[in-house]
Amino acid sequence: MTGLDSRPAASSAALAGTVAVLVALGLGIAVGDPIVVLTGLVGGLCVAAGAWALRSDEHTRIAGGSVAIVVGAAVFCGTALLAGDYWSLAVALGFSLAATLVVTDASSGLVPPADGTDELSTALEENFVVLLVGIGVATACSIAAAIRLPWVLVRVVTGFSMHPLVGFVTLQAGVLLALLLLDRVTAVLESWIPAPTATTDRALDGLDLVGTSWWDIDLPVKVAVGLQLLVAVVPTAQGLFDRFLGTLPMLGPILRVALSGPLHLPLAVGLLALLGILVAEQLRQWLLQWLGDSPGRSLARQAGGIAVPVVLLLSALALTAAGVTRRVAPTFGEAGHYGTATVLLLGVLISVIVLRALSRILTGIARAELLSRRVTGFATGSALLFLTTLVAAERGLAPLFVLVGSAAALLVWDAGVHASSIGHQLGRDAETTDSEFVHVTGTAAVLAGAILLVMVVRYVLIPVAVPATSAGLSLSSVVALGLVLLAIAAFTLALNAHDEGPRTSSDGGERQSDPAASDGD
Repeated sequence: MTGLDSRPAASSAALAGTVAVLVALGLGIAVGDPIVVLTGLVGGLCVAAGAWALRSDEHTRIAGGSVAIVVGAAVFCGTALLAGDYWSLAVALGFSLAATLVVTDASSGLVPPADGTDELSTALEENFVVLLVGIGVATACSIAAAIRLPWVLVRVVTGFSMHPLVGFVTLQAGVLLALLLLDRVTAVLESWIPAPTATTDRALDGLDLVGTSWWDIDLPVKVAVGLQLLVAVVPTAQGLFDRFLGTLPMLGPILRVALSGPLHLPLAVGLLALLGILVAEQLRQWLLQWLGDSPGRSLARQAGGIAVPVVLLLSALALTAAGVTRRVAPTFGEAGHYGTATVLLLGVLISVIVLRALSRILTGIARAELLSRRVTGFATGSALLFLTTLVAAERGLAPLFVLVGSAAALLVWDAGVHASSIGHQLGRDAETTDSEFVHVTGTAAVLAGAILLVMVVRYVLIPVAVPATSAGLSLSSVVALGLVLLAIAAFTLALNAHDEGPRTSSDGGERQSDPAASDGD
């Protein structure tokens, strides 16, 4: 990375992310299922780590980040499956997404500059397309397993038969089609061979001589084959052809058997091989266009969307080959474990869509200047942490924990804004320990005082002033009082915020040794 690294200052950003993760973990476990909360946080941290890795110029690290993002999306899907009800899911995902947004903004910056590339949104979009392809392959495997395609193919091949006249005409049409395909396949093979040798040159020249374009075929030949295809299905013509074969005592039975299907099998194999080469060339052209000017980087961004379907399909194949059924995973009809893999991939795709939509919405908010680009993640994450704390309060979270969660949301927001301001002015690696310590300590002290004041009012002043009715006091009123006091504390912090820029550690000694200079500034 060249130039000034204007990401949030490392120490304050790390503090904001740490507080967000610890509070989300503690409050989530206090009110919900620990397994669901831990699963959601693991998924969120995977996404944040992947977003951080995408900032690199190393393809290996970008590929690891892509895998981490898709795995994190899969873990979010698992969180939804593990949650017992919608409220538990809302609490688990709310805390997880809050921590994810804060950590992402603290480590890599959630919204890039206007002239920068949004690597996170790009990776999510490209993995979305690759996952669609993976779901298509998994669906095809599920259908093949449901209809038992190998046995169907065996029965079709062994039972394949047709009237000799139809076989005779279709053989001619098949050979003509093979010559037409061979003319195009020769050009494709020439483009695939970077440095042809004498042997390959002779082979390609021979194929080129055999191959024929449509316009090189004489018109009488085309008309003759077309008329035969029409006549071959007429019963009268088939009867006449049977009588003709009956007049050949030696060759008649041989031709009848050969024209009924055996000769078509090698022709079909050859046609499939030629078509496969043409399809492979079309896929190669599409991949070149899809990967763009930097195929290595593009492929690295899509590594997660490639790796997850491959792992699931190989696992399904291994379990199916081993004969493992419902003891390990549920099956869906006759599709076996391929059906399970398809459903899991659909869940991962939905999670990727949600993450992509969330990233686009936050980027749009920043582009519309409703929030500063540098603090979008901190502001959204702290707001989501605050709102999820309120939801947890309705689920039975203790009033003290509600106050702690609300105060932590304010602390995360304040520390994140301060870290972003320092990073924008002095750079991420600036030595601003004194300024950050004083600022964060002051914020934490005011918030702790607010929490203490709320607890004194709730458990000391109210019981003394109103001893008869305090027992019936609603907890929601206590929470409302605490939120009002916290809002007052936040307003006090905003009023008392100093206007001068952040002081670096090296500046502190100069200012202390030269008070006159400080007064002059």
